[in-house]
Amino acid sequence: MKKLFLIAFFSIGFGASIRAQYYYDRSKNPDKIPAQPNKPQNQPIKTPRNYGEYSKFFFASWDGNKPMSNTSFIDKFSGLGTRIGFRKRLNSEDKFWVGGDFSWAVYNQYVPYQTYTSGTQSVSTDMYNYSYNYGVTVNIDYFFFPMDKLFVPYLGFGVGVAYDKFNQFYNIYGNSPKASWGLLVRPEAGFLVGFKKNSGWRIKAAAHFDYASNTNSTYGYKNFINTGVQIGVVRMLW
Repeated sequence: MKKLFLIAFFSIGFGASIRAQYYYDRSKNPDKIPAQPNKPQNQPIKTPRNYGEYSKFFFASWDGNKPMSNTSFIDKFSGLGTRIGFRKRLNSEDKFWVGGDFSWAVYNQYVPYQTYTSGTQSVSTDMYNYSYNYGVTVNIDYFFFPMDKLFVPYLGFGVGVAYDKFNQFYNIYGNSPKASWGLLVRPEAGFLVGFKKNSGWRIKAAAHFDYASNTNSTYGYKNFINTGVQIGVVRMLW
């Protein structure tokens, strides 16, 4: 009887030891290994609504302009213009965005062949008048709807500097270019329209009014005023 008792006692102890070893050895007990997710728990899903609204965007636009001042030198509409810009959101409601623009435009006008008289001298020729305009502005835009909408109108205002260079060519000759710097003020109104709601790519369309204080006595410029329209593409980013 004593031998049976000892055999039973050691059998129970050995079995418990094996069971304990099986339980605590995770490599031999895969059903006890905790799940290993591909990414940490509680990490938010990257969707526009719960990961954060768009916080910035870039754009590039074609910019067409019509001079409104000094039209005796150039009054022709110019389709040679571009604008690039950047905006960053200022508040969580997608209303105010701040950034900057760089604009470039070339105006030219052909003056038919005619005779010009100065004192006792006369010259007959046709001419080309040119104006090269560059602008850098700091801008603030107010958007009426959040950026997850399909259609978002806005009002904008920019202030900065303008650099204008004027020149005149006649026959095979040309005058020395005259350039000047001035203050540039630019209000505008437009809209962004997406290809779908909360779209990362959008179309931008706007109309603007530019006032530049540039002066040039050679060609009679006291300022440079123009209106324009722009159409371009926008890339939204987080």
